[in-house]
Amino acid sequence: MSFEDMTHVIRAAALKGYQEVMRDCGVPARPLLADHGLCPEDLADDDALLPMEAVCGLLEASSLAAQCPDLGLRIARHQDLAVLGILGLAIQTAATPAEASKIISRFIFLQGTALRMRAEVPGRLVPDTVAMVLEIDGIAPNRQRQIIELILGMGFQVGRMRDPWAHKVRAVSLPHGLGTAGEPHRRFFGVPVHENQTSAALHMDARDWHVPDPNSHPRFQRLMEDHLERNFPVPAQRLSDRVRAALRPLIGTPQANRADIAHMLAIEPRTLHRQLRAEGTSFQEIKDSARRDLALKHLTETDVTLDQLAGMLGFPEQSALSRACRRWFGTPPGALRRARRADTDTAVRR
Repeated sequence: MSFEDMTHVIRAAALKGYQEVMRDCGVPARPLLADHGLCPEDLADDDALLPMEAVCGLLEASSLAAQCPDLGLRIARHQDLAVLGILGLAIQTAATPAEASKIISRFIFLQGTALRMRAEVPGRLVPDTVAMVLEIDGIAPNRQRQIIELILGMGFQVGRMRDPWAHKVRAVSLPHGLGTAGEPHRRFFGVPVHENQTSAALHMDARDWHVPDPNSHPRFQRLMEDHLERNFPVPAQRLSDRVRAALRPLIGTPQANRADIAHMLAIEPRTLHRQLRAEGTSFQEIKDSARRDLALKHLTETDVTLDQLAGMLGFPEQSALSRACRRWFGTPPGALRRARRADTDTAVRR
């Protein structure tokens, strides 16, 4: 079964601390849970599988109801390695950050089937770093903000709790803007937080990427990885999913073309074209979809100018962006931004 053939789910452990945070904010959690088809009892079993759409919707609605833009980070403060279950045990055995990243990248689906993490070596945004990039499949960009911050916050907490990895994160990047609400994020991470980037990531010091932890247990690590490989095979992933994941961070760069993506995936361009056609899509359709998603994210969540956005998406001029937005959304980009902000203001007043 491919990821696209299933309803994405996430372990209830990801919401550990949610009810406590809402109580601290003075907002009842039960009605919000009910609005999204959930109840407090659903959160009691860490291994219960909850619909990803419901969890993302719950976090966004709760953030608005509590007027708490850093809700995801507040929840993350209540979490530790235990919320990852067996995946957390496997990460604990890793001798180096590089080995931990391989375990996370391969088995993150055990925490949530929509979650993707990959190491970008070297990181492009911050010099002398490796970026651990987080991506979320199948969820609309305007419903990802809090879940992104929750997952990054939890990952940061886990790294900080493990000596000698406590101070390896040098920066954080977010695909959305923070505006005047950014101070809690900077306090939480204690490192530069870069807003309105093409991807969400923790940027790790590259000098320590392969430095072993003297307290690690390589034999136990091999046993844990063997156990995961035998008992939790990675679900089959369609080529279109792989193309989408490889292409998204490259949108707006010269590398966002079929030949370069085929090279990254170790496949011939003609073979890539043929296999995508068999899946009912094409490279251009995937690229257009990625551009559309990024345009929607930035038009509804950030203050980047239209000229800047056109460049970020790889359009030669703003007029090309305007034509694309009319095709995607039936309205020009400026009108879409004004309409979404008006909707947000109305929701906050309520």
